[in-house]
Amino acid sequence: MALMDLLARLGVGVLACTPGGPPLGGGGEVACLDAPDLPSALLVAEAEGTMGGGLGAVLDGDVLTLVSRPVTAAARPTPVSTPADVVAEVAEARRRGLGVIAVRLGFDPAAPPQPLVPPAGAVLPASAASSAAGGASADQPGVPRLWADPGLAARFPAGAGAVTSDDAGAVPPVDLILAGRGVIRSGAVEQLRAFAERTGLGVLNTFTAKGLFRWDSPFHLGTGGLQELDLALAGASGSGLVVAVGLDADEWPTDLLRAAGVRLDQILELAPEELMGAPAALRPRGGAGVQAGGERPRLYRELAAVVQPLYQQTAAPLNPARAAADIAEMLPDGAAVWTQPGHAALWVARALPTTRLGSVRVPPVGSAGVALAGALGAASRPGGSAVAVVDALPTTGVAGTLLDRAAGAPGTIVIEIWGDGGDLRSAQAHRDRLAAALAKPGVHVIEVPVDFSATAELVGVAGPPLAWPGRLPG
Repeated sequence: MALMDLLARLGVGVLACTPGGPPLGGGGEVACLDAPDLPSALLVAEAEGTMGGGLGAVLDGDVLTLVSRPVTAAARPTPVSTPADVVAEVAEARRRGLGVIAVRLGFDPAAPPQPLVPPAGAVLPASAASSAAGGASADQPGVPRLWADPGLAARFPAGAGAVTSDDAGAVPPVDLILAGRGVIRSGAVEQLRAFAERTGLGVLNTFTAKGLFRWDSPFHLGTGGLQELDLALAGASGSGLVVAVGLDADEWPTDLLRAAGVRLDQILELAPEELMGAPAALRPRGGAGVQAGGERPRLYRELAAVVQPLYQQTAAPLNPARAAADIAEMLPDGAAVWTQPGHAALWVARALPTTRLGSVRVPPVGSAGVALAGALGAASRPGGSAVAVVDALPTTGVAGTLLDRAAGAPGTIVIEIWGDGGDLRSAQAHRDRLAAALAKPGVHVIEVPVDFSATAELVGVAGPPLAWPGRLPG
């Protein structure tokens, strides 16, 4: 089909459709989710576009909306006559970092696929992450992706000039690599790991890209973008370069640069597809780079000093680090934890141990209910399962509509509400109830008594939270 083939090539994994739309069929590379209404469909698309492996997508009648950020206002659709017109509109939206685009289809979405001329910049990595790992598949037979990174969100405004292999004597040493979700969207995770090993540079992943390295890898410097001192404590010196790979503006508040004394012209951007050919002139400050068994940066050590003792405390109310570790222990293979801006998301991003890419989904920006929407998308496939972790669960509005829709999903959705409620008395009781819920299809709500007072200890180490301005309750 023309539309479904096009969506696969644009990096869409899930298409949310409103009632009364054209028949599209299923079983291809793009999963179809029947949403009860347009607001619900847009929230599912937001979850896919901000926490999934590519673009979120909604088909409302003849209007196709593609999403990398929350939809805050209805976009006026641009008329298009052919799939090639859609590609041109998406290319312009990517160039401008619009985040959201809407087009009115003037062609039959069920028509046979048409050949497309790949646009400028259509360079793919040598391999691609699978959609199960949080990255849309870029090397599927018959549906090659049009861009390595399909995201429409604005990129972080790096300011350093390009580096070539002839610049070895003039390039400042590099402090670290800063990796964002674009690495996952591009299917370039293995290329990033190889680049780190080749150069000896450590990697600070953003909170949207947990799992690029195992938590215990020597190249894993920690998770950044959450608190004011993250970049400084990870090893940014203010005199060397920071190499940014796949970084969106939403993922990285510029206040983190100021706190580390880093200027925009010290941020060198590499597109994920450029990692394999990155010049040897990029070398670690100090020469030796990451060493197995070497000392970890202050960010890793000092946060570990806060979090590790919390893991050992098992009485209720649970501390948020222990609650996150319980989920990590019980999460089935292939399942993920979905979150939305709030205290619970801060701790999931900071403290949930990651050994598998795609097991933790944290948005750079997010609407109320987006965690449930993401879990619904994941559980819409037979046998799919997901855990949504939230501070509160609205039962009205869009979230309430999605909650009703989730009851009919073929998979399993567990919604954990971290707060003052719940009758759990220990971490073991939490794990037991979570395991029982994950073992059967349907929607299961677990109230988990969580005491967030340990947040003050995080602040004492890494400064105030900067993620999600205005979304963390006091």
